[in-house]
Amino acid sequence: MNKRIIAFLSCSLLVVSLCAQTSLNNLYSEFSNEKKAENVNIGGLLLKMANPSFGKKSDSKISSVRVLSLEECTADVKQRFNEKALNFNDRAFELFLSENEPNEKVRIHFKIQDDMIREMVIFTLGDNPSMVHIKGKIKPSDIEKMNNGRK
Repeated sequence: MNKRIIAFLSCSLLVVSLCAQTSLNNLYSEFSNEKKAENVNIGGLLLKMANPSFGKKSDSKISSVRVLSLEECTADVKQRFNEKALNFNDRAFELFLSENEPNEKVRIHFKIQDDMIREMVIFTLGDNPSMVHIKGKIKPSDIEKMNNGRK
């Protein structure tokens, strides 16, 4: 009898924790349809014409960019987005950077496969919340080189 109760409680806890997770696509879908939300998706031919590359010596390539801006949305929408993005917990992504300023917070998450960054998500939280989602194959060393070049 005790084993059944423990098993039931364990399963209940698992279901609750899975429901509490905020996936990237759910977050984007929920807020991209808000009134005055601006979203842009760039991929395919347009991205190839823009040719975002990391130099001829690199194997890094960007395949799509998705941007969501809630700058013109109501304070309620911004607040909901800030809370959900702050609690972003998609198990496929790991937190790379967390920066807190008095009026703004930034979170950068990476999805890494085979030593390559396959997806990058940048959340800007505060008065002008936004989300940038980049897909591709990006070497971590290329990100480091870009950062070193701006010092």
